Parts: sequence; structure tokens; C-alpha cells
Amino acid sequence: MVTGGGARRPYTRFAVRALVVASRFPWPPVTGDRLRTTLWLEALAGDDVTLVSPPGTAPAGVPRFTHLPARRSPGQLVGAVARVLARGLPATALLAAGRDWSGALAGAGAPFDVAVVVLARTDPWVFPHLCARRTVLDAIDSLAANLGERARHARGVASRLWRLESARTAHLEADAARRYDRVVVVAGSEAGVFGKLVSVVPIGVELRPASEGEREFDVGFTGRLAYFANRDAAGWLLDEIWPRVRAGAPKATLLLAGADAPAFLRRRHGRDGVTVISPVADPAALLRRVRVALLPLRFGTGQSLKALEAAEASCALVATPAGVRGLPALLPHALSAGDAERLAAAVVGLLGDEPRRAALGAAARAAVGRAYPRRATLAGLAAIAGGGD
Repeated sequence: MVTGGGARRPYTRFAVRALVVASRFPWPPVTGDRLRTTLWLEALAGDDVTLVSPPGTAPAGVPRFTHLPARRSPGQLVGAVARVLARGLPATALLAAGRDWSGALAGAGAPFDVAVVVLARTDPWVFPHLCARRTVLDAIDSLAANLGERARHARGVASRLWRLESARTAHLEADAARRYDRVVVVAGSEAGVFGKLVSVVPIGVELRPASEGEREFDVGFTGRLAYFANRDAAGWLLDEIWPRVRAGAPKATLLLAGADAPAFLRRRHGRDGVTVISPVADPAALLRRVRVALLPLRFGTGQSLKALEAAEASCALVATPAGVRGLPALLPHALSAGDAERLAAAVVGLLGDEPRRAALGAAARAAVGRAYPRRATLAGLAAIAGGGD
């Protein structure tokens, strides 16, 4: 099915017949892999592009592409479970299994100039069926490293299970990296995991007009709230950081916003200055109503998309090191701490010093505009599709 129809943007220098394979339909782009898939489609706009992914409906105005849905297949799922057990694949690979990938890819025709596979967990189910002159794995980041962090913070049986899953994921990532012509990640810190044929292309951010309006939320935390790292951060914020902030600034307000808010977060709406909004139609517009973005993440690899988005909106940033990971150009313009007391103190200090808060927000916006422009991301992806670095 042909969908989209937005105008071509000049990111590719010559025509490319491209295949993009993603384990999740990219809209709405509420996760990093979904967003990354939309960026590949935009970078290749105007070329002959085919997307193979689960079914879905693209919004109006996106670049034109052919969508071939990989539909659910109970038989494929049974076979995938058996393959995971027999080959020692990570259980997370099953998140991309159970679909008729071979049938969808057979319908795409062949050969392609380039095939892009998004996420290593997609690889076991699609690589044998790719027919392309060049293959690219956009790993985004190392899930093995992320799972290793979970293992270190867990206890007992849970810790052992996460260590096993991390080791199996590391093996999958290394094996996949050897088979593809190019691997792409979002941050240089991830490159060593995948070997020498690695290109670093950040997620990037598109600067929208700056807002001069009132920012009615003192503090904000955004993201897909059901994701384990965001869920953990939101829980820590509410249990340990926010009470300290309210002790120093009793009238402070907190916005928790994003897709899939768990019940324990929804129950906090309207209490202790907390507002919960889920889902969110326009995160960039909502962040322009926030004075300080508080990012108390304790897990994470790759590049912090929420820090990029908050900086673009001119929010002052208070974060743990994981909250601003993969963004060295942003570090001088963020206040960083690793414990609840210092994070809260940094927030309270900024709430009482509006000139400094505004200056930090403006500096953060300028930094991401210089170092992580979305146009550079699109140009980088297009160059890789065309055979460059």
C-alpha cells in the first residue's frame, strides 16, 4: 500500500531503492525506535522507499512510501519461541517475533539498493529474507548495556536473569554487527559494542519557534511513562525528590506527561501540585509550559531524547548523568547530580532564580541547535543509505 505524499527533501544525492524494516509501526513516534524509523523515511523522501512493519495508519503529510504490513502469525510465534530456546537468543527478541516477516519481505520485491533494519531484536526474523546490495543495522544503542544496568540494580534471582538476558543480547548484537555492511548508533559511547564498521548519527532535534509565553509548570518530566527506565525515574521523583522540592518551594508544581502513564502515576494527579497528562498530543508545545525539566533517570544507554526535547523548548535542565547521556555538548548547560537531595536542591535554587533559569534554558536550546540539528541527522542517514559513511 502506498501512503504519505509529502514533498521531497534534498537529502539523497541520487535515487536509491530502499527498504526499511521496523519491528513497530512508527506512528505515533513515542519511542526512540519509532522516531528513528520516521527519520529514515524522511531522509529517503523522494526515493523508492518500502517500509515493512506491523500494520498501522500513517498521518497526513509524511513522505511517500510503500507500506507492506507484517501481520501477526501464531505459527511464526511458536517457531520463534522454539528458536529462542534452541539458539540461546534473548527473550527480548520475541518482541519482534510472531509476524509473517518472510511473506511481507517477499512481497517487497528485489533487489533493493539498501535495506535498513531498525533494532538488533528485529534481525533474527528478517535478515535471512533481505535481498539488497547493502545492509544497514540501525541498532540505535546497545540493549545489552541497558540490561546490564538493570542487572546491577536488581537483587537475587532477578539480577541473575537480567545478567543472562544481557549476555545473550550482547551475543546477538555482536553477531548481527558482523553480518551487516554498516551499523548505526546514536552516540559515540555505543560504537565500541558493535565493532569497526559503525557510523554515529544522533537522533537530533528540529528547532521550533521559541516560546515567550508563561510557563505555568515549575517542573516537568516527560516520556513514555510505562517504559521501565521512565517508570523508575518517575517513582523516584515522586517518592524522594518531589517531597524535598516542596519542602523548599511549597507552591511548586510538577507535570508528568507522556504516553501510557501507569495507574500509580495517574493516582497522583491533583495531589501535592502534581499534574499528569497522558497521552500527549504535542510534547514540544507542552514542554514550552515547563520552567525546569527534571530528568532523574537511573537507567539508559544511547542518547537522551527527553533531554534533547526539553532543551529545544528552553527548559532549564536538572538531571542525573543518565538523564543527559550521549549529549556532551549539552553537559555544560545542565545541572547534574546523582542523589535525591542534590537534585531537589538544584531545582529549588532555579525556581528561586528566574534569570539564571532562563539563561540556562536559552543556552541549552542554543547548544542542541548547534550540535544536534535534525537536518544533520537526516543528511547522515541519507549518506549511509547511499553508500557513504
